Amino acid sequence: MSCIVRRLSGLALAAAMLSACSHVPVSTMWALRNFDAASVDPAVLRAAVRLPETFEPQKGGVTLKIGWWRDGEAKSKHEMIFALKETTAPEDVAPLAGETRPGTRIHAYRVDPADYAAIRARQKEFLEEKARDPGKTHGSFGVGADACRRGDFPEGPLLTTTYLRTQSSGPYLTVLKNLDMREAATKEKPLDALVPPCEKFADRAESATGIAR
Repeated sequence: MSCIVRRLSGLALAAAMLSACSHVPVSTMWALRNFDAASVDPAVLRAAVRLPETFEPQKGGVTLKIGWWRDGEAKSKHEMIFALKETTAPEDVAPLAGETRPGTRIHAYRVDPADYAAIRARQKEFLEEKARDPGKTHGSFGVGADACRRGDFPEGPLLTTTYLRTQSSGPYLTVLKNLDMREAATKEKPLDALVPPCEKFADRAESATGIAR
């Protein structure tokens, strides 16, 4: 997310979160001040999201997005999107134990090893472009999550928090803290569209399967 550091586009739940810079802790901004998405090892990268327990991340819906562009050419951004894989490995989940809250669940993710080569190739491409014209090439690096809900929305705030870990032995950094999905909803993107019933996703998946056959 550009409000954290120029080369980090952020971790988000639904598109509405991408403008929620006020929810980024100052400690995270400071910790990521020198973070460079072009050199981070995709094998150690981890992401996590804390959701209300009635929310469910969609399979294949948590994604890593890498892009780069030159000054004045943002509309021609080079971009790749990779689906992240949920992880339950103790070394990935244990550091999040202190982040649990009543009525919520935390989901941790990692990059699919099958995507390491493609990600590293994109990082190399960005660095080569930057070397040719320093200061005029910019990169973005972000994680997004599509979620649905099981049943009706619970009463009260619908708080979501997202995390990023860039070092294997480092802590998870809180990227967006306690963003209320009710406040993130807009006239163009109402709450029911931001977090639709899970049945809609199931119907969509069945339709897609039928078309593929």
